[in-house]
Amino acid sequence: MVPPSAVAQFNETIGNRVEAVTILGGDHSAAGGIYTFRGGTLADVKISKIGGEGAAAASRPLGLGEVRWAPVLLGNLGFISAVNEFAGGYLQGNEMEYEMFAAQGGGGVRFYLTDHLSLTPIVSGIYGRIENDFIARNPVGDAVKAAASGTFVDWKLDTWSVAPGIDGRYAWNWKRTRLELASRYTFFHTESFNGSSPVIDVEGNSHTWQNKLDVDVPLGREVLGGELHTGGFVSRTELFGGAADGLNEDHVYSFNGRFVLDVLGKFWALRWVGVGVSYFRGEHVDGWTAGLDMKLQF
Repeated sequence: MVPPSAVAQFNETIGNRVEAVTILGGDHSAAGGIYTFRGGTLADVKISKIGGEGAAAASRPLGLGEVRWAPVLLGNLGFISAVNEFAGGYLQGNEMEYEMFAAQGGGGVRFYLTDHLSLTPIVSGIYGRIENDFIARNPVGDAVKAAASGTFVDWKLDTWSVAPGIDGRYAWNWKRTRLELASRYTFFHTESFNGSSPVIDVEGNSHTWQNKLDVDVPLGREVLGGELHTGGFVSRTELFGGAADGLNEDHVYSFNGRFVLDVLGKFWALRWVGVGVSYFRGEHVDGWTAGLDMKLQF
């Protein structure tokens, strides 16, 4: 029999952790990378992902004044590994590991209200496949693993999430430098299905609200027929609901720098390609990511 104290700790942590890693790995707007948590129950989260969002065609008149519109598509594939450390209570000193594959797809419409201002309502769905493994580090952990394996620990679970949201952007040029202010709100509803455990069931709601300033600076130097650019962004993302509880965090700052080559008109709709580095930090978390930086433009 699983001790009631252990059951209480499992019930307190599992649902929110699954929600949090689903959003981090499944949503294209969350940064991939290596997250380190301080003073919480999640110690380390490693996220590898590829995805993005962009207009899928050139804008066209809507028939309402000067308003134009374009279809928007988004997609993402992510793999997440996370460690949950029990820092107190009955299970103190033991760990749970999570590994998850996530896939996201969705779309919407971008409305160009003026030459500078656009608004994009969008909706996406996320599928997640998560595996849990309990790592016993002491005699209490050994006893719990023997009693709870296949129920509260050592299970597999499929999840689905629906994520409607809205994105607003205002862009302008200062000489050749382009600046863009963006604000994006997303609501996530997550539920589980098709699990190997008869007692693990996940259902919850989360919200994120990101505000970002992006800067793109042409450098006036050409390589392979394209102009080099530098730039980056700074953002703050507010977290609410299960994601905030699962990460023990209510906001995260991100700082990004990039160095790219403008190849517009040379490779389909590719606007630029290069490298980018990001650092993110909150009250209990910090991390970084580095990788390929690409942008599409129709």
